[in-house]
Amino acid sequence: MTDNFKTIADAFQNAGVDVHTAEYSITAYSLNTSLSFKFSNLEEFLSFLGPTAGAGTEKINAMLIEAGVDPGSFFYVNFYKPKVAEL
Repeated sequence: MTDNFKTIADAFQNAGVDVHTAEYSITAYSLNTSLSFKFSNLEEFLSFLGPTAGAGTEKINAMLIEAGVDPGSFFYVNFYKPKVAEL
């Protein structure tokens, strides 16, 4: 699993995106971008997010329900740069 996380970390670095500030969506399919990754289940995704995942678990569960994704099955997380509001 950690090898997979290294691959993901490398993709973030190549894209110039900070994994800690990236926004994401959860879907049952890939958006076919360089920052779209398949996770085996919710536990694996939370492991990837690390210790900070606990604060966002409720949000993640809501995203899974909205996407119609079973937390025990695989799903895709599509990361993207945070949107910046223009003045």
